[in-house]
Amino acid sequence: MTIHSVTNDDAPVSSATAAVWGGQELLNAFAAATGWLGANRDLVNNLNVFPIPDGDTGTNMVLTMRQALEEARSAGDGAQTSAGDVAGRIYHGSLMGARGNSGVILSQIFRGFATAIAGRDEIDGRDLAAALDSARAMAYNAVLQPVEGTMLTVIRVAAERAALSAQLTPSLSIVLSEALRGAQQALATTPDLLDILRQAGVVDAGGQGVVCILDGMERHARGEAARTFAASGEQAGTEMAFLDHITELHGEDPFGYCTNFMVFGENIDFVRFRDELAAMGQSAVIVGDDRMVKVHIHVLNPGKVLDFALGAGDLGQIKIDNMRAQTDALTDRRAKRTALAPQPEVQGTQAIIAVAAGEGLALALRSMGATEIVPGGQTMNPSTEQLLQAVDSVSATEVILLPNNPNILLTARQVANLTNKRVHVVPTRSVPQGLAALSAFNSAAGIDSNVVKMEAALSGVQTVELTRAVRDADLNGVSVRAGQVIGLIDDQLVASGDDEVAVACQTLALARMDSAELVTIFTGEGAKSEHADALRAAIEQANPAAHVEIHEGGQPYFRFVIAVE
Repeated sequence: MTIHSVTNDDAPVSSATAAVWGGQELLNAFAAATGWLGANRDLVNNLNVFPIPDGDTGTNMVLTMRQALEEARSAGDGAQTSAGDVAGRIYHGSLMGARGNSGVILSQIFRGFATAIAGRDEIDGRDLAAALDSARAMAYNAVLQPVEGTMLTVIRVAAERAALSAQLTPSLSIVLSEALRGAQQALATTPDLLDILRQAGVVDAGGQGVVCILDGMERHARGEAARTFAASGEQAGTEMAFLDHITELHGEDPFGYCTNFMVFGENIDFVRFRDELAAMGQSAVIVGDDRMVKVHIHVLNPGKVLDFALGAGDLGQIKIDNMRAQTDALTDRRAKRTALAPQPEVQGTQAIIAVAAGEGLALALRSMGATEIVPGGQTMNPSTEQLLQAVDSVSATEVILLPNNPNILLTARQVANLTNKRVHVVPTRSVPQGLAALSAFNSAAGIDSNVVKMEAALSGVQTVELTRAVRDADLNGVSVRAGQVIGLIDDQLVASGDDEVAVACQTLALARMDSAELVTIFTGEGAKSEHADALRAAIEQANPAAHVEIHEGGQPYFRFVIAVE
């Protein structure tokens, strides 16, 4: 088993002896940390426990850091403000920009850090140790049931090592170096603390992110050249372009073909492959490594691009859209939707805001009573600020949030403290659960009663998902190869194979099919209609009494999302 991590245990302890940091120096160190995390974003993303396309821990943490940095810089020259002021702005920016569970916990780390040094013009090593200890406490408090072997363990051990060092020296640089060493050593122990990490052969992704942040700050303290972090700006552009590709219409390139595919191979020269492929078109977003590459590019001749990519490995998940036709069709659909399925009006004082990726899933949620849809889901978790804006945009004074993804739960729970409205989060982990919750909503009932009934409804539905594995894995007794079809029931890996329909049927057989009354199949990007029809036939054969519906979901990454009720 190979445990993948980035550490620096053999590096000598920094000889730098900078005693204190003022506001400007803290701001510069945070910028360096943001850059270093950005440069290692893909490494953090690839530390996935499950081989599903949800490798977004690194992206979530980088985007959270970037918004925090933007707010910290918005006040102008950091030299004119104190270290405490800079830390406070970093915390507020990270809270509003927090994406995913890792981003929320990170924002709480910054909250604790800022609380400890509030009012301080400068900080030394002893202040840093106190700030890290406060960060540790706040991070643990942010999680209802703290689990060791996660980023919590990493920040805890970093704080402990910093405290020991601060007893010997007030030098900020030396204390920071010891905190980094503690974080690195704690990261290496995470597979010993969480069996799922040991099975997957990885260290904790969030913990790796914390190590990268401390590493970037420590590199800055050692005076490492700023150019080391320059690549993070390009990386940031790629991250944002990738998110924009998922969430926005291709208005900037209205002609040609939007071409998306995966390349699976061995020893791919990623940099050369990326550069040569990008030169063939426009709006290229190409990410990956020497074994797997995900491509999004706008070209006039998709065949030329696919022929070139075949030279690097096997192709999969090919999706080609005529952007002119796509633009016209989407415009027509939006116009028809406005006429046929207007947004539900707020009933009384209550509104429901749901998160979803895919026009069909959004339409299904609206048809069941959702007032507002926030774009997001797998690999594209919305920020705290985006959810807050949605809450403030509705006229209702009471709001129910349906995150519909386990990695959006913590973010949703931050919103209640940021608005004057009364906000409740029903902890839906999928769109099928969101639909089940909506079915239990009664506009004539009070919000407390509705929340209880909506939460009770979650146990009445199982979520079955079909996607492609992004890496090799051996989990829960299921062996998976990169590129294979995998089946999940309520987020748990249960089946894998090369045939999509066969894996889907195997997965459904493990669900509660014998007692199912309604099975709803939502087709995603790349799903074939004949496969959906085959699934319907298999379900009806297994349970003739079940009513089966097929709807276009339009969700990315998952070929099928199936609600079993």
